[in-house]
Amino acid sequence: MGSCTQKLKKANQENLQKRQMQKSLQVQHSKNQSIQTQESVQEKKKKEKFLQTDQTLNIHNFILIQTCKLSKIYSIVQNNNKDHQISLQGKQVNEDQQIIQNNLTGRIRLMETVRLDDKQTKQYIDNLLANSLSHPNISQIHEMFQDEDYIHIIKDYCSGGKLCTLTIKQGQGIEELIALKVLVQMIESMNYLHMKGLNHGHLTFNSFSRMDESENNYIKLSDIKPIFIKPQTTFEHLQFFAPEIIDNEQEYSIARDVWSLGIIFYKLLTGNLPYSATQSSKLKSEIKKGIIQLTELQFDKISSRSKDLLNKLLQYNPSIRSDLNSIIKSPLYRKLVSQTKQISKQSVNTLTNIKPANVIQSLFLQFLVNQFCQNQQNEIYQMFNKYDQNGDAKLSKNEIFELIYQQTRSKDQAQQQVDQIFQFIDTDHNGTIDCDEFIRCIVDRQALITTPNLKVIFKMLSNGKGSIHKKRFMQCFQVNQNQTDEMFASITKSKRITFKVFSKTMMQLV
Repeated sequence: MGSCTQKLKKANQENLQKRQMQKSLQVQHSKNQSIQTQESVQEKKKKEKFLQTDQTLNIHNFILIQTCKLSKIYSIVQNNNKDHQISLQGKQVNEDQQIIQNNLTGRIRLMETVRLDDKQTKQYIDNLLANSLSHPNISQIHEMFQDEDYIHIIKDYCSGGKLCTLTIKQGQGIEELIALKVLVQMIESMNYLHMKGLNHGHLTFNSFSRMDESENNYIKLSDIKPIFIKPQTTFEHLQFFAPEIIDNEQEYSIARDVWSLGIIFYKLLTGNLPYSATQSSKLKSEIKKGIIQLTELQFDKISSRSKDLLNKLLQYNPSIRSDLNSIIKSPLYRKLVSQTKQISKQSVNTLTNIKPANVIQSLFLQFLVNQFCQNQQNEIYQMFNKYDQNGDAKLSKNEIFELIYQQTRSKDQAQQQVDQIFQFIDTDHNGTIDCDEFIRCIVDRQALITTPNLKVIFKMLSNGKGSIHKKRFMQCFQVNQNQTDEMFASITKSKRITFKVFSKTMMQLV
């Protein structure tokens, strides 16, 4: 009997231990489920946060950091090769710059070479990468190659040469409407820099170049290095200095650039500079006086609007000298823009019939635009700037509404189309359309997104390999791992993008 009691007692104790263990496991399981639920919520929040970040990704111009040899992609265009197809027309290039041709696209570029052992090189390169300049009137940096001793910077080549190649008659200048068109482009490019907190400080007549030899007179700020590395002052620089910096050359301000633009405009209108001194000391004395006459014989045929602009730009007191943004928003300037810029009649139809692009498609499309659409970019920018009624370099819903309403004469239809346009085009979701977003929308996609063009840029992005890997994608577009994973997942299940996937993705936009 006692033996049975002991066995039963032992069995009860074992059952109790089992129940306690089960209860403990249930509690632990419940805790684990709670933890997993919390983790799931956290992961969901992280994903939502990423998607929000991904949607607001600013899509701009990109600088490719190339790991292959320069000679695999570019060939040097020799100045003394008379049989070469590219005519350089006697244009001189600095010793540290060479004219090169892309072996894939055939596009002519300018290569600037800097030494790795130069103490300013790191500062220059870091600034170029940190401050991607994306404006149709500023020379764009496309790629960088590094070898043992040098870094080669590939940028736009302006075949029209410096502004001095314009036919300027001494004492007469150029046609006033052309001078105004050039001034508008100079003001907009410099205002873009000023809005980014940057300045130049050493603008001269030859800081700007004509994009080509045509009569379009499109220009770019081609002398971009002084934005980041301030050079030693030359006599040419001094001729465009503002009075307040003669005794303080290290004062780099917005007002300094504004004055320089005024002197450049003065020379465009008259063919002369306002100073006659040929020695630095005498020139400084003339500049400090700040006396610039606009009543001489050479200004008799110049309109009051040009004189008004000169007075704004060449105001002696820097504290009351107009900043470029104020000039751009002025009624005088807006009227000038409407007279000097042309608009395509097809632009509204293109806006209202555009196919939407997701983030990765927008990235690839921007890269295509950068490689193949230099002239078209500028023409589209002319439209953008005219639609931009308040001159803030953005198109608001009201500005787009007014544009469409002029065509439809239906407020409901115009509003519906505006909402759709912003849904499709406003990739950074900030409530406005910037210039890059507008260009990606208006550009002739049918002519741009072709199989030959896609093969070219795929080879560039894949570094000559058979696919675009995530690491290469991150390097090209300066995006992080999470962004890359999400973008890849939107078009492929693989960790790499093949040409088939790439081509299919881009052809959806046509």
